[in-house]
Amino acid sequence: MTEKNLARFYAIAQEIWSQLPPQARFRPVEDGKILARHRAFLEGLTEGLVQGFYDTLFAHPPTRAVFREGERPLREKTLRDWYLRTLAGPFNGQYFAWQALVGLVHLRRGVTNAMMTSMWNWLTEEVARKAQEALPPEEARALEGAFRRLAFSVAALISEEYLDAYLEALAEGMGQEPASFRALAKREAERLLRELSPR
Repeated sequence: MTEKNLARFYAIAQEIWSQLPPQARFRPVEDGKILARHRAFLEGLTEGLVQGFYDTLFAHPPTRAVFREGERPLREKTLRDWYLRTLAGPFNGQYFAWQALVGLVHLRRGVTNAMMTSMWNWLTEEVARKAQEALPPEEARALEGAFRRLAFSVAALISEEYLDAYLEALAEGMGQEPASFRALAKREAERLLRELSPR
């Protein structure tokens, strides 16, 4: 990624991050310490999580349809690399810019936000289940909370950038300015709601 593109996604991530209430988002310092404390445990889950993640996707026809023939090993490597980089930290602007970029990648590949959020749920539940089986209750709860906050915060970054990129691509494809196209989308949403509202 070029410096210019990195700066763009850094700014996008910062804007989205600023919309997340501090009490409801990932806490890079506190949650980062919890993840670091359990890094060896989490790294030990890597292969099972990667296998289960893609078994789940490939078992469901709509999510299976996203993939090209024979690309599963490459996608598994992508998930493995993401997971291990996440566990290694740091949770800084560059990391969250990278997460926002995933929204654009998903748009290009046809991965919907519904697919993405359901698989974040799958991953979060798997980590929680493994933590409950292996760790003392208090530590398991702390790890579950940190991982869940990470999941929801990253899902917010991905889904917001997905929507923004979708609208920008539509606007440019129709020869319009993205800002005016977003305003048009808002006005049309208001019109649709008025039509749906009982009189």
